[in-house]
Parts: sequence; structure tokens; C-alpha cells
Amino acid sequence: MSFRFGQPLKGKRIVVTRAPEQAEDFISALDAYGAETLLLPTIAFAEAEDASALDRAVSDLEKFDWVIFTSRNSVKFLVNRFEHLPISLERVNYLMLTPKVAVIGRATSGEAWSAGFLPEYEAGESNGESLALELGEKLRGKRVLLPRSDQADAKLPEALRAAGAEVTEVIAYRNVAPALNPDVLDAIRNGAVDVITFFSPSAYRHLAGEIGMETLRRQSGKILIASIGPTTSSAITQDGLHVAIEASTTSADGLSEAIAEYFREHARSGSASSGQ
Repeated sequence: MSFRFGQPLKGKRIVVTRAPEQAEDFISALDAYGAETLLLPTIAFAEAEDASALDRAVSDLEKFDWVIFTSRNSVKFLVNRFEHLPISLERVNYLMLTPKVAVIGRATSGEAWSAGFLPEYEAGESNGESLALELGEKLRGKRVLLPRSDQADAKLPEALRAAGAEVTEVIAYRNVAPALNPDVLDAIRNGAVDVITFFSPSAYRHLAGEIGMETLRRQSGKILIASIGPTTSSAITQDGLHVAIEASTTSADGLSEAIAEYFREHARSGSASSGQ
């Protein structure tokens, strides 16, 4: 985590829409910058409705040359399937070591190590297309397992196939919409927060569906929208909303720094923050 100076977010109320188990570092960073954080998880995670494809892949893991984990959940939900399959501990240990493992992001890497995988490659940038480009020729003619969310887009598998890989996509988990805290929803409706942060298109869509586009548009002059990266920003701007802040690196640390820098710049210029 990079060095922080001052508290540029002092007095600012920031809504964190990430799942609690994924939000700890982000909230700690915002706290260090002086922000008041309001946790409003707009996404929860559940097992795939039909895990048969995932179970087949897990049972035959040694048939793959690479397994690519794009998130902590892709690791966690794949590993969970070992408990549901008639596989000995020795075979589990063997399967964990057989394919080469590539990961996207430090959090995913940490989850993979904790689970018993030995990541051979971590993407220099926190997005799948960059990973495909970075691995390049190492993917040509290789069999790649890609455990994913049920709402993941097609960019990564397309990039992997363009690099010459034979890709098997399996749904490892589902994004589901949890019940949302009514107090935080009221704060958004009343314009009583400064920033809403989004880490995925799903997080944005679930909140928009709950609170309504009319409300988000009405508050766009008061509440800033902060996005983890281009994919999430695109989903938001397609609905006619303005993304005021976007992380320069697709990570929680990158987003917290981008938010802090935005308010530093506005403090220096003496201008008021605005969603426009």
C-alpha cells in the first residue's frame, strides 16, 4: 500500500458497494485518508446453480496446462468443490500442483497461495486482457481452465483464444443481489453522501435497480461516482451517468488513491466537488 499524507477525505462520506469480505483493505485505506465509509454491499456470492461442469473440471484438473484465476472468489469456489467430490487428500494435493496457475491481482494471488496453489504468473496489470497479452506464446496450443462468475464478460476468453489457447470456461460462482441497508439508501436518495464507489458492472446495476436511475440522475450533481476501471465505467456511462473518478490501476488501492487525489486537486483549486 502506498504512502499516504494528510487526510484529503476528512468529512467526506463514501459509499462502498463491495462485499464485506473484499472491502476490508479498501475501507482501511479510505479511513486512513480521513473518510467516513458507509458499507452497502450490492453484490453477494453463491455457488453455481449447476456445479457439474465445475466438478468435471476440478476432477480432471491435471488435464489442463493452465488455470487462470481472475478473482478471490474464483479460487474459493473452485476449492470448495473438493469437499463435494470423492477425491483423496493425496489426489487433491496432486491436483493443486499440476496445472500452471496465473492470477489477476494481489488479492487473488494471496487467495491462491492460501488455498495451496503455487501461482507461476501474476498479471502486471489487473485485467484479464493484459494477462493474455503478457503470457503470449506460453498460451499457444495450451489447455486453459477459466473458472468465472456467471456474469463475467467475454473479453478474457476471447483474448486467450486469440493467443492460441484452448479455453474451457466454467461457472464457479454466481453474483446475487443481497438486501440493501435502507439507511444508506436513504442517505443516497437525500444526497447525504459524497461518493459512491463501484468495483464491477454488477455492483452498479444492482444498486441502480434498487434505487432507480431517476434517483441516481437527480443526485448526479451532488454525488460523485468512482469506478475501479474502464469496464465498470463503461456500464455506468452507457446509462448516461458521469464517472468523475476512475482508478489508474485496477485495484482497491488504486481507487482509494484516485479518490484522495481528486479531492486534493479540488482543495488546491478551491473548486467544489460535483458529479458533473
